Amino acid sequence: MRGPLNRIFATTGSLATQAKIARRYAYAFLRHGTLKKYWNFAKVEWARIRGKTTVNGFPYVLKIESTNICNLECPFCLDRDRSIFNEEGMRGFGRMKAPFFKRIIDQLKPYAFNVNMYGSGEPLLFPEAYEMMRYAADNDIGVRISSNLSMRDFTDEQAEKIIEAGIEHLIVSCHGASQETYEKYMVGGDFERVIRNMRKLVQTRERLGKKLPFIDWQFLLFSHNQHEAEKAKAMAKEIGIDFLRLIYPNIPPEFKEEWRPRAEGEAEDYQPVKEKSDRADENGSSERAAATPAPPQKAINVEKCTWPYRSIYFNWDGGILPCCDGTTKPSFDLGKFDDDVRIQEIWNGPDYVNVRRYANFDVAPQDMDKRYTCASCLKPLAPFLIKEKGLPLHAKVEKKIDRTLAGAGAPKNGA
Repeated sequence: MRGPLNRIFATTGSLATQAKIARRYAYAFLRHGTLKKYWNFAKVEWARIRGKTTVNGFPYVLKIESTNICNLECPFCLDRDRSIFNEEGMRGFGRMKAPFFKRIIDQLKPYAFNVNMYGSGEPLLFPEAYEMMRYAADNDIGVRISSNLSMRDFTDEQAEKIIEAGIEHLIVSCHGASQETYEKYMVGGDFERVIRNMRKLVQTRERLGKKLPFIDWQFLLFSHNQHEAEKAKAMAKEIGIDFLRLIYPNIPPEFKEEWRPRAEGEAEDYQPVKEKSDRADENGSSERAAATPAPPQKAINVEKCTWPYRSIYFNWDGGILPCCDGTTKPSFDLGKFDDDVRIQEIWNGPDYVNVRRYANFDVAPQDMDKRYTCASCLKPLAPFLIKEKGLPLHAKVEKKIDRTLAGAGAPKNGA
């Protein structure tokens, strides 16, 4: 299910799931809010609502990838093949050093409510991650990480280090309730180790008298593991996990038939029912079906992408993207942060201006520059594809798309 909060929190799942996520963001918003941060938030949201391509404010949610190295080989990760990172023209594998991370935080701490310290890799693989998390927390920024917790068995000392690192929200990616189902997606992982580590963290948090981090078991539902959802709920309750998040993931097209979770009662060999006109018999049933008017279709309202306004993504090497898509290729970067660069120079630079135009449906697909990952993303393409298929768009969106298509091919000033 894609609930009404999906457009805000960029996730899928039930309304209850999204409400839980909303509470975590609201917690960071209130706990780490200052007058300066709230004023910046207002300026960013005003620019987003008005469709401005330059923003008189700065991103208030940071996404910083401390490393893209991982101990697992999940099939949908990094364009479905982690080995491509080391090919010519690709980013390669690496890890961010703590001093570099601190320079990013120093520039954006007046505006940021929280930092998501994860990306394409496992954030708890390397010891400098703890120093980074503590630095962000000490600078009044909420810290969220997502870990597979399968890299090692935690000792009491290691568990204490995680609990004391300043993490507010720990997402544990564990997509199964047995080794058999778990390892089908999380290739190379150890299910029992993950369970032991979750239990150890819960016990350590209680022993230290801490309320945080909020521990969130994220369980992606696939055809091979969906039958274990109730088992996972019971396990999470027994361990003391704060929340089990059941999510229907976005599955790449080539995996859909094998991996797509089945609806209740749906057969394994499910095939879509053909349209009546395709099943017409020789007695003219197709003509009778065609004579029956189809019910009117509801107009489709397509939400604009919010990533180029609210958030900013730093790869481990300082390459900047509007979101976590396109991390494999440095050619997609909108700029690169280093010792001599101010983030302001990139945030309202020509590349960010262009991707905000894409996000606002101001650029027709044929005019999109392929060096931006946004040009291959469904979000800015969706209303154009819907119109091309002859489906009804919400009047306001359709007016926008008609105007953009009418000006397709014309030079733009990008302002």
